[in-house]
Amino acid sequence: MSFVLCVGEALIDFVAQTRVNDVGASELFRRAAGGAVANVAVGIARLGGDVHFAGSLSRDAFGRFLVRTLAHENVNVDDVRIVDTPTTLAFVARGDRGARDFFFLRNPGADSQLSMTDIYAHELAHARGLHFGGVLLSSDPARSTCLAAAASARRAGALVSFDPNARPQLFETADEMRRWLIAGCAQSDLVKLSEDDLAGLGMRPADAGKLINDITRAVIVSRGERGCVWMNAAGESGEVESPRVNVVDTTGAGDAMMAAILWRLGQTHDARFSGDTLADAARYGCAAGAFACMREGAIPSLPTAAELETLRSRLP
Repeated sequence: MSFVLCVGEALIDFVAQTRVNDVGASELFRRAAGGAVANVAVGIARLGGDVHFAGSLSRDAFGRFLVRTLAHENVNVDDVRIVDTPTTLAFVARGDRGARDFFFLRNPGADSQLSMTDIYAHELAHARGLHFGGVLLSSDPARSTCLAAAASARRAGALVSFDPNARPQLFETADEMRRWLIAGCAQSDLVKLSEDDLAGLGMRPADAGKLINDITRAVIVSRGERGCVWMNAAGESGEVESPRVNVVDTTGAGDAMMAAILWRLGQTHDARFSGDTLADAARYGCAAGAFACMREGAIPSLPTAAELETLRSRLP
């Protein structure tokens, strides 16, 4: 058995259909399946990888839509827990040059109800990798569940990856957000984060290497149209360019990048973190992120393996 276990949130995005920087200024929204970890799961599946999603979804109409969407995209949903709590709703506005504004309806949301008893021990024991994100670290029981699952999977030999995906609106204070997102980084072999995430952690781009420790062996920092930088525990580092594309929508670009990195590491490198390995995975990640920017929405913009290879071939 060889699969990636994605532990995290699936929610509903209501995406503003007018180009505004203020989510309250839009009069028209489009419903879409979302949630960073769910997007990563679909991204891996669309590339041809074997992926399971472990999360807590509502039995309401939106929750049923999310389960159908994941299953339709060939994501294994056997570990999904169904609860009575309503689905979390995220209203998203998209302004100029990729700027986004968020408003969440989540008090609490179904995604935040995930408990450790919902994640089967055999999944943690047999997964090739476990991926989680920062959204569920905003409250318990999901926060404790994610951190415990990450520790258990790592003990079993799985590669653990983390994307802070900083969303201050979901935490009581900025200090609380920084504390828990740094805890998530410290539990992970690989951390992929954006420059905005670093700012949310109170760090400058030059400080990214400080996230490397005895557990965290590699860090990749996405920089939008400027590609990414990577670094590992051996002191190696490098930059990868992003393909030049006509940007339609940046929603989901970071999740597409994360999915491609994990797929490439698992498919061809057995999750090693040499400089050559990270540079290669980062090239696939930058190509996937760029591809996602050419289409509207998160899940609809995720590339197939053939689409990704075509765009990757344009990189130096």
